[in-house]
Amino acid sequence: MLKRSGLAFLMLLASGGAAAAQSMCGDPPIAPVIPAAADMRQKSPADASSARHNAFADVKRWQGSLKSYRDCLNATITTDKRDLYEDARSTKPDKDKMARTQQEMKASNDAFDASVNEEEKVVNEFHAVQVAYCTRTDVDVSTCPKI
Repeated sequence: MLKRSGLAFLMLLASGGAAAAQSMCGDPPIAPVIPAAADMRQKSPADASSARHNAFADVKRWQGSLKSYRDCLNATITTDKRDLYEDARSTKPDKDKMARTQQEMKASNDAFDASVNEEEKVVNEFHAVQVAYCTRTDVDVSTCPKI
């Protein structure tokens, strides 16, 4: 019985294709909500400073989670490349298995690229908040980047 259920589990894993890569790494981390630049101009100096600091901390935490997610995707891609190489070198390459592995690699690469695009979007939003804060005359700009 145990042998049969183990075989069924392996068959299920092999048939998952691209879904298997996503299930191994899970969903990408949820991006933080960044306050709007216009809102930063309307906040009191203390609230604006706090909002900018919290947004920075949220982005840094999220980027740490994003790194772990991408490391998992990279490991999956590396394993898939190794599997493709081994399958191609075998005496009887399984074309269907190789096609599934290639689909899984594409899904992992697409997920990686999507996470990079999301990170760029979030960082640009944070930069707009920082500019809105640092262009105010009623806040401590000593923590702002030098222009």
